[in-house]
Amino acid sequence: MGKLSKYLTLIILFCVLLSVPCFSELEECSDNSTVTSSSDTIESESLELILIYNDQNFTDYGFSGLGTTLDPYIIENYVFDTYNYGVGILVEDTTKHFVIRNCSIKALWTCIYIRDVADYTATITNNTCYTIYNHQTASRGIEISRTNGAKITNNFCEYEQVTHLDEYGDSGIYLYSTNNTLIENNTCLNQSEDGIFSINSENNTFSNNVCSFNFWGIMIVDARGATIKGNIINNNIVGLEIIYADVVIDDNLIGFNERDGIMTYSVYDSEIFSNTIEFNGWHGIRSWDTLRCKMTYNLIRNNTEFGVSLDENSRSNSIHHNYFIHNNVEGSSQAYDSGKDNYWFDEEALEGNFWSDLNQSSTYHINGKAENNDLYPLDENLKRPTTTTLHFPLPMIFLWVIFLYCNNRKKTKI
Repeated sequence: MGKLSKYLTLIILFCVLLSVPCFSELEECSDNSTVTSSSDTIESESLELILIYNDQNFTDYGFSGLGTTLDPYIIENYVFDTYNYGVGILVEDTTKHFVIRNCSIKALWTCIYIRDVADYTATITNNTCYTIYNHQTASRGIEISRTNGAKITNNFCEYEQVTHLDEYGDSGIYLYSTNNTLIENNTCLNQSEDGIFSINSENNTFSNNVCSFNFWGIMIVDARGATIKGNIINNNIVGLEIIYADVVIDDNLIGFNERDGIMTYSVYDSEIFSNTIEFNGWHGIRSWDTLRCKMTYNLIRNNTEFGVSLDENSRSNSIHHNYFIHNNVEGSSQAYDSGKDNYWFDEEALEGNFWSDLNQSSTYHINGKAENNDLYPLDENLKRPTTTTLHFPLPMIFLWVIFLYCNNRKKTKI
């Protein structure tokens, strides 16, 4: 037994001696694995989020570029593939030009967050942003706050787990007090609130975006001079909603939304033209308190309820040169008007709209308390048919002439 204990002691001592170099190098190994201080270049593989609070931080991170218009700082090719952090990339209070591109980011709160940066210095392009439901705050793919002249292009934003549709505000792209911004060619899917949301902003352009399977495809609140052009807004609960704004809505495809295609509330001096608004579960265009707006050259078809509906506070709107085809098929009219001084035809040209259910009538009645009419309905080419074309086709005129001739001859013989 004594010999065995001696051998065991020698073996343990030998192992301890072998392990001494490892212990002596442990501190050095640990130092090499940690992130360097802000004054040193940070290696991209060690990053789990990027936080930039001033111009110096661009240099601290070692991003390429000089921060000028022609040579901006470039933040690119980062992959943040866990939901461990609230924000993926944050940039605030900077004056330098920068580009965030080709990054794939998952975040609990906001994937890319830009706020209070100098005008026309921020470009966000070709990024993929994923957010998930959380119980603390709203989740946003890209958020721009108090920043003017940003460019947000070709990004993909998706909400990965839509579980509580009526809880919390989740948006693919979110703008607050952000003016003269370009939002173009982005795709926003499966957001529990808005594909794209903008509030308290001026002169922003939303073009060629795809917003599908969200609650609101696009929502714009308290906006002046917004242009919404060439977007595909389909399969949402509500397609496009505009509140307290003057806007131009042009050449969009708005269809297959569960409720209204376009909703306007307190919208004034705006234009809605050349859009295709079809197969929506409620109305094509539904307006409350809408003033002096023009709705022209739209294709409005196969919406379950009215193609266009104006409430009692909607006044001085002009609706003409639209195609109304098979809307509200179980009702007696494809449109509704309970407002005041709304015209369903061009007052100067005396040309109205095409109505697929006009038949041989010379006017088209609009449902609603206004007891309004389209006095000058158009044919399928949006041209004004003559009265004789509407009431007396050519064969009928020919038979009528023959009848008069024969009757006159009969009286002469008598």
